[in-house]
Amino acid sequence: MILFRIAVAAFAIVLMMFGFVVMIAPTPFGFILVILGFLLLATAAPSLVRSMRKRWRWLDRRLDALTEKAPRWLARRLKESDPPEGDDDDEEQEEQSRAARR
Repeated sequence: MILFRIAVAAFAIVLMMFGFVVMIAPTPFGFILVILGFLLLATAAPSLVRSMRKRWRWLDRRLDALTEKAPRWLARRLKESDPPEGDDDDEEQEEQSRAARR
């Protein structure tokens, strides 16, 4: 089972990279590939998507907005990758400790 999840996650990343390359085409096919790759990645590795959402807050806000409008099956997958709420304080403390070391 773990090998299957790794294979799906790798395929999702390749699909997203191919989608970014194809995105320069006049058709929206590249955008569709990126979305499909992200959905596969969210299904196979929700912890990876959770760390991406934690690192890039703009992505987190966009996915939260999408969760409200998405179908139930998609909203459930997006909620699984939602980062915990209390981690903002930890990031601020890390930044303060880094500034103190300098």
